[in-house]
Amino acid sequence: MARVVPISPEKSAPTPPPLEDRLTFLVHSVAARIAAVGNRHFRAHDLNHYSARILVLLLEHEELRAGELVDLMVLPQSTISSQLQGLHTKRLIRRRRSRRDSRSVILTLTPAGLELARDCDGLSLRVHHALLEDVSEREKKAAIGFLRKIDARLLELQTQELYPFHGPAQLERMTRLNDAVRPEKSAATPKARATAKTKSLVKG
Repeated sequence: MARVVPISPEKSAPTPPPLEDRLTFLVHSVAARIAAVGNRHFRAHDLNHYSARILVLLLEHEELRAGELVDLMVLPQSTISSQLQGLHTKRLIRRRRSRRDSRSVILTLTPAGLELARDCDGLSLRVHHALLEDVSEREKKAAIGFLRKIDARLLELQTQELYPFHGPAQLERMTRLNDAVRPEKSAATPKARATAKTKSLVKG
């Protein structure tokens, strides 16, 4: 069973920051905006930011196995499989069995996939340079170093239980108790309405 990791009081902020000021939400916001920029260009090809990145990784590595893409993209096997199926259906990638291990599938780009991968890579580089054009070399190194440090820390945290959530059974009991109280309140409502109406008539 995973251990719940305690957070020491001295490391906790006196006043919890609102969600929009937390690092996790800022990373989410940045990722969502990057995806929005890319999706404007990918729409015509029915791609998304996942499939576009897979194409660029295949462009850089020439060939990869599905398992290697899972590690590089930090995504579940099911998500990668779904993206690869879409790319294969569009005839942008080829799949072949490895001669060394028949269970392993090797992925490469088709000629059309190669051209589209170059377009995706060009867009990625354009966004990369646009984001950093007003940033000094020192700031860029510090930012990239910070993000790599955060990535490594998250790798450690993803196998830990950080917060004791209520269990599904507990929430179900709370729901049943709430539902049991509701009929009593509903039954009193017509009487309350009648009383209010009587008072209104008396005042009139």
